[in-house]
Amino acid sequence: MLVYDVDSHFDPRADWLDAVPALRERLPHLLPEGDPEFVLGTAEHFAYFTSDGVRSHAPRSGRLPLERLVTPVLEAMYPPGGHAATINGHCQHPEVDAASRIEALDAQGITFQNVISGTGYTLMSCLRDPQLARDTASALNNHLADAIGTHRNRLLPVALTHFDDLDWVVAELARMRALGSRAFHVTTEFSNGIPPFHREFDQVWSAATDLGMVAVLHVGLMPPRYHPAYANTDDPSLVTRISTSQSFQAAQVYLNALVFGGVFERHPDLTVLLCETGIDWLGFTVANMDGRATPQSAGFLGPYNLPLKPSEYIRRNVRVSPLPQAAQSPKWMFEDLPEVAVFSSDMPHFEGSLAPVDFWRRELADVDDATWQSFVGGSMASAYARMGDPLPSMPSGG
Repeated sequence: MLVYDVDSHFDPRADWLDAVPALRERLPHLLPEGDPEFVLGTAEHFAYFTSDGVRSHAPRSGRLPLERLVTPVLEAMYPPGGHAATINGHCQHPEVDAASRIEALDAQGITFQNVISGTGYTLMSCLRDPQLARDTASALNNHLADAIGTHRNRLLPVALTHFDDLDWVVAELARMRALGSRAFHVTTEFSNGIPPFHREFDQVWSAATDLGMVAVLHVGLMPPRYHPAYANTDDPSLVTRISTSQSFQAAQVYLNALVFGGVFERHPDLTVLLCETGIDWLGFTVANMDGRATPQSAGFLGPYNLPLKPSEYIRRNVRVSPLPQAAQSPKWMFEDLPEVAVFSSDMPHFEGSLAPVDFWRRELADVDDATWQSFVGGSMASAYARMGDPLPSMPSGG
């Protein structure tokens, strides 16, 4: 049985910049570039992202210090002066160990696994110099592909991108496809001012389908945005809870842009995969999109001229991975949006599972075999086959 894990994590080895010393000299020690506050792989790093939607938009003089947002759990996850801690097998910034990961996949019966670098999407979020961001993305892509090595037939690096130069993106996709990538990152932050429905962006979508690559919108590259007045408090937990209250916000807008902007009509074979955005919001979003695409809505919103309903584009062109948690059961999606829910582990992050197949077999014990097989791998296999570059039926070797 094909099992495709669409979301797991690796990070570069501590010495990854030794191979690119000139780049090491250019990278800032503190991030974000231009408004530095944290060091990669620290408790402050994690706290920055859990508060980014609110805190970073307030005037610097009015922000709570990052260290006040660091909880005892974050301190345990990121011991001062050391690497990210591994606790009960989980780690938020795990270094690449391809052989051990293959053993974990074999134990669970996982055939393929996308691997994503948290260091990579952090740098893509926080580097403001476009050339530096592109050079860093290429170097990290090289490192991840090299570190996976002979296991690229099963561990599939998700290519980092930076969208200020779309010609560069197209070239980087082709380069990384040759190194084993079957997916690449997209973001809801548009460094070049060109949204994903713009005709100039079509070259990226065309390249993706020509190369047989899926676009991944991961929570690490889609920050929600709130009014900075919410940062006007002395309660750190209030800042982080508001900032994380709508992790799906940017994804919701992005899907509206793709559907109503005609991207899926112009690129019918394209697949966009949402990772770690939650799932319950999707039902309302799709119903709301259908409701704004009716003849009755035209008088208020203008005509809807696409041949398919928004929900039909979502079913064909969008995949969403629930985290392996009981609160994110995809059973309702099997009924309302068949084929959309797909399997992920988020391995080895703390919010993920080291035994995701076992977990979902228990949670979905009452679903029929066809639905189970679609969820764990069949739906993703169909997406790649639709692009004319199917997954191998069974990878050879490790």
